[in-house]
Formats: sequence, C-alpha cells, structure tokens
Amino acid sequence: MGLGFKLVAGPAVVALLFTGALGARGETIQITIFEAAMAPQIGAAIVAVEHELEPALVTLIVGIGIPLSFPTVPLWWKVLRPLAP
Repeated sequence: MGLGFKLVAGPAVVALLFTGALGARGETIQITIFEAAMAPQIGAAIVAVEHELEPALVTLIVGIGIPLSFPTVPLWWKVLRPLAP
C-alpha cells in the first residue's frame, strides 16, 4: 500500500490538486509532481531504521520501491509533458 501511494496515488493527488483545482501549469508544476512520483528516499529510511520504526518494512519498501519506480517515473513524465508551457 505504501508504494502504491508513493508511486501512483500520491502524485495523482498532487497533480489533481495543482492542475485541476488550481489550474497551474508550467515547469515548476511538472517538477513538483515528478518529484512526488520518485522512489522512496534512502535518507528517510535510515532515520526510520535508526529509530526502530519497523526496520524490516522500511528496508523492504526502499528495496522494492527503487526498482519499481524505473517504469513508473517515465510514465509520469509522459503524463506531465502536456503541462509544459
């Protein structure tokens, strides 16, 4: 569920909010949505593991999320290209 939100649902919500509700367009909006669709951050995972917040789950999400983002990030780029000025 975490990866589904991070790689698909989260960026979709951000895109709908910025482009749909606010009508924003341009390179800044493209980058914002694209960054929201990136793989889980290793730095955040390190902090979570250091504080013993489900270390096995955290490492699993990062370990699976990075390779899983290889196909999803290009798909998001194709979706975002029409938002360019």
